[in-house]
Amino acid sequence: MRRCSILVTFLFCIDHVAFLDGVSVHNWSSIFNNQPSKNWVFLVAGTNTWENYRHQAPCTTLPVVVNSRVICVLIQADVFHAYQVVRKNNVPPENIITFAYDDIANNPRNPFKGQVFNDYNHLDVYRDVVIDYRGKDVTRDNFVKVLRGDKTLEANEKKVLKSGPDDNVFIFFSGHGSTSLIAFMGEYLHAMELNDTLAYMHSKKKFNKLVLYTEACKSGSMFKDVLPSNMGIYVITSATEVEDSCAAFCVDSKIDVCLANEFSYEWIADSERNDIKKRTLKEQYTAVKRRTLLSHVMKYGDMRMESLPVGKFQGHYDLLKHRNNGNLVLDHIVGEMFRDIDVDVTTHHKPTIKGLSKRDELMCFKAVPEVAKHTTHLMDLCKAGYNPEMLIESVRNVCS
Repeated sequence: MRRCSILVTFLFCIDHVAFLDGVSVHNWSSIFNNQPSKNWVFLVAGTNTWENYRHQAPCTTLPVVVNSRVICVLIQADVFHAYQVVRKNNVPPENIITFAYDDIANNPRNPFKGQVFNDYNHLDVYRDVVIDYRGKDVTRDNFVKVLRGDKTLEANEKKVLKSGPDDNVFIFFSGHGSTSLIAFMGEYLHAMELNDTLAYMHSKKKFNKLVLYTEACKSGSMFKDVLPSNMGIYVITSATEVEDSCAAFCVDSKIDVCLANEFSYEWIADSERNDIKKRTLKEQYTAVKRRTLLSHVMKYGDMRMESLPVGKFQGHYDLLKHRNNGNLVLDHIVGEMFRDIDVDVTTHHKPTIKGLSKRDELMCFKAVPEVAKHTTHLMDLCKAGYNPEMLIESVRNVCS
């Protein structure tokens, strides 16, 4: 299609100008092509049943009592909400792995069939969530195998972490716990097993940096005096080694369970409220610790990582950065180029044919949205009857 030739030539022109201006072609390419991020995200709800809505949507090993009635606490909503956040921040679905029993959205006790909420605003966090391990596949063994990149799981077409030495990994676990263990529906993963797995990943160069947020009672006991400080691993837990973590949004008028965990909700909300390409891990930890009132949020591991932006783990950081910085430069260059091309084509050529069809005009705008705001000048030339060969010649004249 001749229209494509114009566009390709124009993009080569932009690359040429970018090179002359000291802007790498790689950066321009990433702006246009949105290559998949090398960040990996692993979201895990370790519990099932309606009573654990919040982990999949927690405090606790015990139900909550509000106004003399027992309110169970639901767990899966936290994971679904976290999924929405990392997708909004451009982590591609293929780089996200999710564990959720998936028994609450369509649970008979759910008054909002097919939906899951994480606070009183009743915004559905279940919509469009891709669950990779559900039901009986949510096990401690599969959790460890995913982290290790198990070849048998992969051969059975199950997702595993395929990260390497240049990749960042973000893990969020929401579930029940006790001293030196976290639970997977009756199975237990002990502190040394988890830390041995993290050490294995480090020895096999399965990450550049790894961040782990853990929502569970006594979650601090999984890492205190166990996790080394020199492996590029940074951990935040919802509670100390001796206390429970607690639930939030427990008095919903229509849903008889707590909708969120306090710590989980606060870190997710912090990522939603702030620019995660600038927000540092330390800033998020400090803010979440301050806002989590019913337990003491703790941190462990490599404190040198605290200056890193949250977006390096919870988002497609390079794409976010390019969209906010590179496109400002691109906008200026593209604007200048179109003015020069317009002058060249109208000075050296006369219109000979009809312009593009309406369909081709719309396809042009859809093809490259980053350039679309300037293509009105090009469309005007097409409508005026200048043929593609004339426009290509002028593009080349301006770029040479």
